[in-house]
Amino acid sequence: MNPDLRSYLAVVQGLAEMFGPDCEVVLHDLTDLPHSIVAIENGHVTGRRPGDAPTDQMLRSLRNADDTPDVRLYVSSSEGRVLKSLAVTLRDGDGHPIGVLGLNLDVSEIVHAQRTLAALAAVGRLGGEALPETEELFGGDIREVLAGMISAILNDMRKTPATMTRDEKMEVVARLEERGAFLVKRSAEQVAEALDLSRFTIFSYLKEIRRQGGGQVPAAEPGDRSAAKPADGPVDRPGDDGAPAGDHGDGTAPLREPDDARPDRSTSAGSRTAGDAAGAER
Repeated sequence: MNPDLRSYLAVVQGLAEMFGPDCEVVLHDLTDLPHSIVAIENGHVTGRRPGDAPTDQMLRSLRNADDTPDVRLYVSSSEGRVLKSLAVTLRDGDGHPIGVLGLNLDVSEIVHAQRTLAALAAVGRLGGEALPETEELFGGDIREVLAGMISAILNDMRKTPATMTRDEKMEVVARLEERGAFLVKRSAEQVAEALDLSRFTIFSYLKEIRRQGGGQVPAAEPGDRSAAKPADGPVDRPGDDGAPAGDHGDGTAPLREPDDARPDRSTSAGSRTAGDAAGAER
């Protein structure tokens, strides 16, 4: 655990005592993605424990850190429950994000009672306008979170990988990039498997997407046997498959791009064999 976060352990316990068993209090260490949860109280609310992964909402906030406020209050839903959630970005003395303190209060019964009373009174929801609900993915393994992100995008597009064109698959990668999916190690492998592409193709798509958006181009993680220095030298990109090992403030780290993976064959639907097997994730 980052030493600067140890002082927050008592805060986690204190908040849990204050709000009771329906309120999960969780502390994330951003230097230990994807196993970022270092302390959690009342984990039964979302079914998580220490060493588990962040949610998709947290990854998106990290990916767009410059545009995300440090204090975020929102209503989310998970497995039929309604959660009122608070996420607070914790920074070190230099202003760099080092952790996230989160609260997830299960207000399902309150919301149900509120809606029942509102229906009886026929004057709308009591207590003013409710915050919009956002589906949030909670998972112990980062692969579960990534799989949920991919499924949500495919459902929204009403497509399957076998029927998608190259541009449609690139759109899936672009949406995942926007949501912070590539901030964690080996996420490209899982995305490649899900879209029936090679890992090289995912890196190629990311390079094109980030160049179009003015961002940094992708590269493979250090030490990967499939990675070799390209002819024009190494380039910088956000983390290996997206995440730096120690600094998630700006999400960047210099790495190298693989050049020995299979070429992109996604221009016609379902026309290539499965890519590299997905690796284990946080």
